[in-house]
Order: sequence, then structure tokens, then C-alpha cells
Amino acid sequence: MKPRSIRQNLLLLVLGAVFISWAVVALFVYKSAKHETEEVYDAHLVQSAKLLASLIRYEQEKSHQLQVEMDDFLPIAHKYESKISFIVYYGDGKVMVRSASAPILPEIESFNNFKQIEVDGVIWYTYNLRDPKTNLLIQTAQRYDVRQELINYISSSVLGVMLLSLPFIAILIWITIGRGLRPLVLLADSISGRSVQQLEPITLERVPTEAQPIVYALNSLFNRLSQAFEKERRFTADAAHELRTPLSGIKTQAQVALRSTENKQRQQAIVQVITGVERTTKLVNQLLILARVDAEQHIVKTELNLKQLCATVISEQIVSALSKNIDISLEGESLVTINGNEELIHILIANVINNAIRYTPSEGRIIVSVTSDAQGIVFEVKDSGFGISKSLQTEVFNRFKRGEHSDISGSGLGLSIVLRISELHRARIQLGEGLDNAGLSVKITFEQTA
Repeated sequence: MKPRSIRQNLLLLVLGAVFISWAVVALFVYKSAKHETEEVYDAHLVQSAKLLASLIRYEQEKSHQLQVEMDDFLPIAHKYESKISFIVYYGDGKVMVRSASAPILPEIESFNNFKQIEVDGVIWYTYNLRDPKTNLLIQTAQRYDVRQELINYISSSVLGVMLLSLPFIAILIWITIGRGLRPLVLLADSISGRSVQQLEPITLERVPTEAQPIVYALNSLFNRLSQAFEKERRFTADAAHELRTPLSGIKTQAQVALRSTENKQRQQAIVQVITGVERTTKLVNQLLILARVDAEQHIVKTELNLKQLCATVISEQIVSALSKNIDISLEGESLVTINGNEELIHILIANVINNAIRYTPSEGRIIVSVTSDAQGIVFEVKDSGFGISKSLQTEVFNRFKRGEHSDISGSGLGLSIVLRISELHRARIQLGEGLDNAGLSVKITFEQTA
């Protein structure tokens, strides 16, 4: 299903709000018209009763007997005339005069008040008045449908005008919304017209207030992309530089082996080729790992037994440690767990322990420990190797940056990978002094599992 545009959504929402508002207004108009109509007609009934009383009193004061025959006024001159009536009674209840349309109403029970009466299925509104001087009873009446017709006419007239104006209002709203959304269209055109290399921030001069959060988010995205592209450019340049040297060495040794006529020299050259291929393979693997963890943003985490993972990694690298007679031990708590990605944590532990083995001389010691404290779960590797001076401890996390002992084989990517994986797990990493007042300590603190 294709989503509606902002203009269509706004039009529907505004028209819906207008329609609901008009419904409320129509209800208010209907109630107001009903109230005012009843007030006016009630006043008319009272006024008619008092007028009749005044006329009759005037005639009686002149000692004339009032004689009125309604047949003298036939035929009916207005369609509503039959819906309005009056009756005048003597004090004893006999009818003095009545209109032709007057219904036979129940006996009068109270005076000077309004009453609603139903006669032959027709509702009448009546007003009863007693003249204290003449002792006459006067009753004026009006059918309910007279009032209802006027109420309906007023309400339908107002509602009709409102409904007829709705299409014109919709057109005006559509045009107005279009003009209001014009800055967004210009912003979209500005962004779509950019090339891949244009990552400069968008200016906020003509951007509406409502769209500024989007622009801030886009500018933040452009900034991150710019940093990522710059990082990738540096990474590509550094990787090319780092690969060029071993590949050149391999090529040189291969040429030596090809030209050599002595078996010993040829064998040495081939050994160097194999060594170069191994170093290059390791470098490429590290580059691939670094490229992968750099691309990771959201990782799948599970509950991991950290000490068990450390034991697995040590068993994988025990041959390298034994080849240098290094004493490597595992200490700490067995039931300590963290929330992490198993594969990435395995790579992290392997890089830290591998660095410790490579930079620890023969007969050295390495202690791997897993503990917990108030700050979190601590994974720490201490060795009795060469260590890293404090001036370089912040720089060794940079890619292809190595310590003072550059004669030891390595790519300079291990700690960069460790740092990136730590960031993905929101872990803190610290470098410090290792064993026997020498060596290096790599301490990584993970958050406690809930």
C-alpha cells in the first residue's frame, strides 16, 4: 500500500477537524434555535392571551356584551392559522369564544403557566390566563410542529451553508498546505541534487522550525559519513602501505629462489617466502576482522561465561606459549557471565592473549583473570614482557601503530580491534603495569549482567 503524502494527511486531518467542529457548531445552533424559538413562541402565547384579556375587559367596561363569531373571519388566510388557537371561558367554565382550529383541551387546572398537552396524537403548547377583574379564563395554544418547522429551517439553512462551503474550504486548505510545505520541497530538492561527495552540513537559514530536527539529524548523519569515509580512506592507504612491504619482500625472495643455483640459498629464500606469506596472511586476516567490527553497529548479545571463553582461547594458543616456555595461568571466578557477542568476545580475548605471548620473552609469565567488582566484570591479562611506555599507551590503539619493539612480528592492529569490540560492548579498557614491576596489563571492564 502506497503511503499518503504529508499534504494528503494534513488535508484529511484538517477537514476531519473542521467537520467535527461543524458538527459541534450544528448541534449548538440546533439547541440555540430550539431554545430561542420556544422563548419567542411562549412570549407570543402570553402576549396573545393578555391582548385578548385587555380587549374583553375593555368591551365589558363599556357594558357591552362581547359577541364574536369566528365564522365571520373564514376562510383561513394562512397555512399556520389552523395550528394556532385560543379559547375564552366564562368564570363558570362555559365557552365565550374560540378559534375554529382550537382543539378540545382538558379542563384547566392551573393558571398563568405553560403546559404541554397531547390531543388526538398532536402535541400542543398552551398558556392559561385568568383575568382577576372579569374572572374570564383565556387559553392560547400552538401546535408543536409550528415550532419544529422553524427550528428545522434555521438549522438546515446553517448546516446547508456549511456543507456547501466545504469543497471551497478543502481547496483553500490544499493550496495553503502546499504553500506551507514548499520549504520542505525545496529542502528535498537541495538534498537530492547533492553528489556523493557533498557531505557539507545543510544551512538552516530557510528551513522551517518543524523541519529543523530533520536537518540536524541529516547533518549529524553527513558528519558521521564524512568521518567514516575519511577513516576508510586512511585505512585503505595504511593497509596498502602495510601490504606493499611484505608483498615486495615475498616477490624479492621468490626472485632470489628462481635465480639461485645453490640449493641452500634457494631453500633459505623459499623459507623467507613462506614466512612472508604467513605474515601477510595474518595481516590480511586482521584487516578483515577490523573491517568487519568497524562495520558493526548493532550486535546480537547472549549470556556468556567469560572464564570458560578464556580457557578455550588459552587452549588454542597454548602451543605458542609453550614454544617460548611461557607460564600461562587462568584465575578468577568460574560463574561470572557477561552479555556479549560470543564470536567478537572470542576475537577480543584471543588478540589480548596473543599480544601478551608475542611480547613476553622466553621463560616469562602470563596471568589471565576474570573477576567482578562494584564497577562490573573485569577481564585482565598481565604479562612479564616488555610493556608499553606511558607516553605510547594512548597511541597504541591507533591502527598500524606499534610499540617500541617493532622487531617483533605484528600488524599493529590487535589493540585497534580490541578497542572497537570493547566499544561495541560498552566496555572500558585500561593499560597499566604488568607482572614483576614490568610488562603490561590490559584490563577490560564489562557492565554487570542484570
